[in-house]
Amino acid sequence: MCTSPLSIAKLAHNMFLEGNLGDPGLFPGSARLEREAIVSLAELLHGPTGTTGFIVSGGTEANLMAMYAARNAAHVDSPEVVVPESAHFSFDKVCDMLNLKIVTVPLDADFRVNPGAVRQVVTKRTVAIVGNAGSAELGAVDPIEALSKIAVEHGVPLHVDAAFGGLVLPFLKELGYSAPEFDFGLAGVQSVTVDPHKMGFSTIPAGGILFRKSQGLQCIKTQTPYLTEETQCTFVGTRPAASAAASWAVFESLGREGFRKTVKRCMELTTLLYEGLEEEGFEVLLRPQMNIVAFRNANPRLLADKLNKSGWRVSFVPRLNCVRVVVMPHLKRQHISDFLETLRT
Repeated sequence: MCTSPLSIAKLAHNMFLEGNLGDPGLFPGSARLEREAIVSLAELLHGPTGTTGFIVSGGTEANLMAMYAARNAAHVDSPEVVVPESAHFSFDKVCDMLNLKIVTVPLDADFRVNPGAVRQVVTKRTVAIVGNAGSAELGAVDPIEALSKIAVEHGVPLHVDAAFGGLVLPFLKELGYSAPEFDFGLAGVQSVTVDPHKMGFSTIPAGGILFRKSQGLQCIKTQTPYLTEETQCTFVGTRPAASAAASWAVFESLGREGFRKTVKRCMELTTLLYEGLEEEGFEVLLRPQMNIVAFRNANPRLLADKLNKSGWRVSFVPRLNCVRVVVMPHLKRQHISDFLETLRT
């Protein structure tokens, strides 16, 4: 789910190799670039005034911070988190670290979480509801609007894992595709994970975590008495400024139009792959909502092994017994044609 960083991202990364966002008073320029990168993401995701966040190591750390804040804000015994069956595996690690019980909710026929099932399992112990805005396995988008209503009704935060989809979905409507609402435009959404090192062309690692309200971070502040600021809200202390600088540089360089063109090209190639697979008789699990295609034949695991030995980098997804292809910006039409030809042989 990563692609080649833009040249300007590499340049910015190298310029800020010594920067430490964990001690912003010593690196005020680095801190400013992180703030501006977060503002760019917040504007894209309809964040209201006061939306804040950080450039972190990736989706796992972003999800960790969201759950950490939700747990600490709730002050309940035996806290629980409601997640879809398709939730990223990072939630297993995160909830184990934070002593949160995972309540898993099944998916519908379109591989989206069932809102009715979510409503049934929310209790006084629930500290957060999680929804996917582009599942890692299929790119499926949960009914975030319905989850938002449930979250508001029960007074619990909704966290949206848009690590991959956060820099794809905002552009789909502009390109004429059907795209559901998923971000801070929905009242129940209190935090969003979005990774610039995926569809954002940034250098690794560059995850992103955004919170609707800066007040929501008060419960995870840690005193830092010998640094240039008195407190930190991030989980990691020393944080590389290079990734934040690279993300900032990409946002400034590409702008909205640049991202829109990139998403347009990826979706055109995704459609080409999807139609080609159907023509060849493969079972495609889901009509692509984003630039991810999953398909199967009689023996998907064997097929994935053969493809990888042939030089194609695909995933086998055991839970769904399918082969998964992510159509990233470095791919071209010729790659799709060659891939389909490989499948024929």
